[in-house]
Amino acid sequence: MRTFDIVIIGSGIAGGFLARQLRLARPDLGVLVLEAAGAMEDYKVGESTVEVAANYMVRRLNLGTYLYQHQLPKNGLRFFFDGPGKDLPLPRMSEIGSDHMPFHPSFQLERARLERDLVAMNRAAGAEVELGAKVVDLAIDGGGRHKVVYEQGGERREVACRWVCDASGRRHVLLRKLGVKVHKETRLNTAAAWGRYRGVAGLDAVTDAAWRSRARYTSRHLSTNHFMYDGYWIWFIPLAGDLMSVGVVFDKDRIGEGNAPAGALPGPRTRADFERFLGAHRAVRELLEGAELEDFQAYAHLPYHADRYFSTDRYAVTGEAGAFTDPFYSPGSDFIATANEFITQMILADVGGDRAGFEERVAAYDAYYRFKYDSTLRLYERMYPVFGSFELYRLKYLLDFNNYYNLVVWPFMADRVTDVGWIREELRFTDLVLRALSTMGDHFSSLAADLRARGEYFAQNEGRFANGLNGVVQLETRLGPSIDERFRREQVDRAYGSVFAALVERRLAERGLSDRARLVSELKLPQVLTFRDITPDRLARLLDRIGERMTKDLRAEFPDAGVERVDLGSGGEVSVTGPAEGTEVHAAVLSRARSLWDASAGSLAHVAL
Repeated sequence: MRTFDIVIIGSGIAGGFLARQLRLARPDLGVLVLEAAGAMEDYKVGESTVEVAANYMVRRLNLGTYLYQHQLPKNGLRFFFDGPGKDLPLPRMSEIGSDHMPFHPSFQLERARLERDLVAMNRAAGAEVELGAKVVDLAIDGGGRHKVVYEQGGERREVACRWVCDASGRRHVLLRKLGVKVHKETRLNTAAAWGRYRGVAGLDAVTDAAWRSRARYTSRHLSTNHFMYDGYWIWFIPLAGDLMSVGVVFDKDRIGEGNAPAGALPGPRTRADFERFLGAHRAVRELLEGAELEDFQAYAHLPYHADRYFSTDRYAVTGEAGAFTDPFYSPGSDFIATANEFITQMILADVGGDRAGFEERVAAYDAYYRFKYDSTLRLYERMYPVFGSFELYRLKYLLDFNNYYNLVVWPFMADRVTDVGWIREELRFTDLVLRALSTMGDHFSSLAADLRARGEYFAQNEGRFANGLNGVVQLETRLGPSIDERFRREQVDRAYGSVFAALVERRLAERGLSDRARLVSELKLPQVLTFRDITPDRLARLLDRIGERMTKDLRAEFPDAGVERVDLGSGGEVSVTGPAEGTEVHAAVLSRARSLWDASAGSLAHVAL
């Protein structure tokens, strides 16, 4: 019987990346990859990567040259918003997106080609990769050697190993064998349908001069393009070789069979349904004119999670073998990068004889991975009804993108994400983070319903452009191996304060509130979490508190003026009691009070690049 240090089940990007990482980290380790497919030709969804996965591929796997030579660079995320009749031409749709290639790279992956190339790379690096090798049985022995049985070419083979790592995707080979529960997620009820088209001219073929100039002629084609609707979104992702991935993700609770609001389409389940669905949207239909659909796939349900991902019995799962949330924001490859980093560190500790360190890592990594799943899921929970409004989603994206760069990308780039001490500190704030995500989700969802009832949901969906980098420009040049914790905390408070102030302004129709420094400074994350509802009474109490602080400041600045109270009213009104009205002192104090109240917060909701 052949013996290996690690057997990896599956040679998709999760398993292929893990094999490469292990061979780069410890070339002396024996790695066997067992792939059920006889050839790496299967079209797979999940082509879009974001900054964590890109950093992992370039910095940890040394794939930068390969990616630029054989795959496509990505021009960030881009979002388009349509009218209620789904009939706006593309140049008239409101848009969120960058006007230049982002500071930190990401890529669009043609998965089949990448996975074929990974087989060759891993074999060249000394890993054994067996194709057409279907795992049919395995036995985990926590105190000895595991056994893995597979069938290949009609023969049954058996190998022994110290570690088993499952990258088999939704087949969940390892967890099913061990009886580890894989839960169908109920908090987010989404499904997807997608295919690859050949002959799509692409967004850069649109010749409207004003539309091209508003994004400074950057390549929209290279972006992950989202067409945003109430309850669903449609993606356009370019792939190398004249291919365009096009797909629909929809909330079954909102547009599923029998649940569609009047005038809405049910979510597509078949190839014919898919083509009809896309054809009902003018901008999408015009982009696909003359293109040919090469293949079609669908998932009836997207999100799921497992009870356990890593074990001291020396097994682990990565990629979709363990969990999946939602393809919006393209987090799948980020999960792979994080899991593979964890698995590599656990294996290195184990084979290095550091039993205590190994057990410590398993416990911390498993807890953090479960938290990563839960926090990511809450980004999307209750958000599908928000997606169709430019006005709402612009604020949602400001918050999410800032938090992603600050709380996810930065620690990964600084190698903190595998630091057990850092993870323990992060896990202390699990409840706070999850409550923050849920609280903001509630506010966005409530405002969406409110705007829909007012007939204002689509009010800003035509002719507007927001630079998607507005919320992270201050972070771009800070990201790197050194972390500034004070700056990170300030950015969290600034992001939540800026966005929440804008929500209050819109919900209560109090124009001019959202960029007032005194108000935004009172809305740090802990204060935001105290707002269960946005009501006039809650705003009045907040303004009273700000007025009390301004009163103290004015008393210090004008000690002989007899300032008794500053009152802040709706519409930006400011009044001062104490100094006699009509006197120079009253005029001076009132002018200063107005100046303090009118001072700009530099709110992210108002930043323009």
